[in-house]
Amino acid sequence: MPRILPLLVLLAGTSLAAVNVKSGAATYTANCAGCHGAKAQGNIGPNLHEAAHWSGAIFARAMLKDVDDKGVALKPPMPNWGKIGFQGDKGKAPTATEIANFQGYLKTLK
Repeated sequence: MPRILPLLVLLAGTSLAAVNVKSGAATYTANCAGCHGAKAQGNIGPNLHEAAHWSGAIFARAMLKDVDDKGVALKPPMPNWGKIGFQGDKGKAPTATEIANFQGYLKTLK
């Protein structure tokens, strides 16, 4: 938990204006669209529109620890991004910026 705490604190104060939505879109397309749909509407995986509006800390916990907003473990085949990293990250956990950009992109979807 000590490693994730600074990330959660940083994400809690991140605003949509500070994110790079284009970068978030690229991350989503490369890593998530195959299961969650092109517009996060759900497919194999669930709709992500609600998750887009979770607090930054809860969203980061879901991404890094596979635990949703209710404290329930996410179901397979959801990858644990904290362990495998996003495509192209060579196994490194996503950074606070990557997660904020990703969530910022989700917030633009309807």
